[in-house]
Amino acid sequence: MMRFTLTRRAAVFLALLASAGCTVKNTEAPPLSGPSSLALLLTVNAIPDSIRQDGGDQSSIRITAIGPDGKPVSALPIRVDMIVDGVPQDFGTLSARSVVTNGDGVATVIYTAPPSPVNGIFGNCSGLPGNCVSIVATATASNFVTARPQTVQIRLVPTGVIQPPATTPTAAFTFSPTPVNFNVPVIFDASSSCAGPLTGSSCSSTSTITSYAWNFGDGSSGTGKTVSHTFTGSATSFIVALTVTTDRGLSATTSQTVTAANSPAPSGDWVFSPAAPNVGETVFFNGDPVRPAPGHTIVQSSWNFGDPTSSTNSAGGLQTTHAFLAAGTYTVVLTVTDDAGQKTVLPKTVTIGSGNPTAALNVTKTVGLGVRADAGGSTSASGTSIVSYTFFWGDGLSDAGTSAVQSHTYATNGTYQVSVRVTDSLGRTGTATASVTVP
Repeated sequence: MMRFTLTRRAAVFLALLASAGCTVKNTEAPPLSGPSSLALLLTVNAIPDSIRQDGGDQSSIRITAIGPDGKPVSALPIRVDMIVDGVPQDFGTLSARSVVTNGDGVATVIYTAPPSPVNGIFGNCSGLPGNCVSIVATATASNFVTARPQTVQIRLVPTGVIQPPATTPTAAFTFSPTPVNFNVPVIFDASSSCAGPLTGSSCSSTSTITSYAWNFGDGSSGTGKTVSHTFTGSATSFIVALTVTTDRGLSATTSQTVTAANSPAPSGDWVFSPAAPNVGETVFFNGDPVRPAPGHTIVQSSWNFGDPTSSTNSAGGLQTTHAFLAAGTYTVVLTVTDDAGQKTVLPKTVTIGSGNPTAALNVTKTVGLGVRADAGGSTSASGTSIVSYTFFWGDGLSDAGTSAVQSHTYATNGTYQVSVRVTDSLGRTGTATASVTVP
């Protein structure tokens, strides 16, 4: 093997890696002491860890970063280097020298073996024919002094040397959300697949899965570890199949039956205000409490006010207003439709009052044949006021004015029916009657 002259920086770098050696598969990071922006654990794996030194064989290097809280560390920059016989040098190629972890705390690079020497390979790796190359991963975030490089060793097998036996992969997948509804995207995830046999939740293999092929059972297909698919049509049951293939050319297939159904129609109810509207009063109608099923949206809504005498008997949108011009009970209907074509019809009765004022009358005897009439308890509809009171004494006489209290003296003894008519600011009237006997 060719040796390289170490620079001063390389000497420091080798000192950090001295414990890795050529025969160490994975180096566990010792506990960190003291606060550090890089207080984390890096693990490095190579799949497969034995490849042919033929200039084209490859190994996938997976780097996982776990923080002190046990959670993956994302967006962590990492430097990747190669070492042969303790000397940093290029021996083969890396798809990248600087990588950044993803949301799962994982970064991946591909190592490609160098060509085989013309005279063949005469070295050994851990006592076996071939060469050892160590892939070194070092976090480079903000404090290099606290960074602890981690390594994984790859054996470069001479051409013609038999690699470890290939194992049949295990295909497995999950899907969500459930239950599955038509016209709602479903995520299919094959991350639980393994390039070899699964023992419980543990995956052991010398290979890697290189392709994921999906058949959704409805005439469509897809590729990739994670895919999205939307079911449509009249069928309700679909056999979804996943086929995984490894870099050694071995495949495995698994399938699951997925049952799809129409999503629930929008649900809820609408409200209106004021609670006791009157003729000519603007009524506010609000359909916002009506909600579509998860994954859907309301695309159309319409109102029918049951008011055929009105030129605006209908309206669109979830919120609107309407004024009724006659007292009575009306059936108002809100119809909503979602993006899956599911429709909900919501009728409700709305009672419209006349808006007339409510008269109240209290008559008491005073002295002799005298009485006192009090209509001060009379009320009018919102937005109006009582502007006049007319008292009818039951003896052919009456008094009108703006006062709610009037007095009257009868000419003879007897029982009289006293009434009052109140008039509001819109000219609407209400009456009340009371009986009095004098003396």
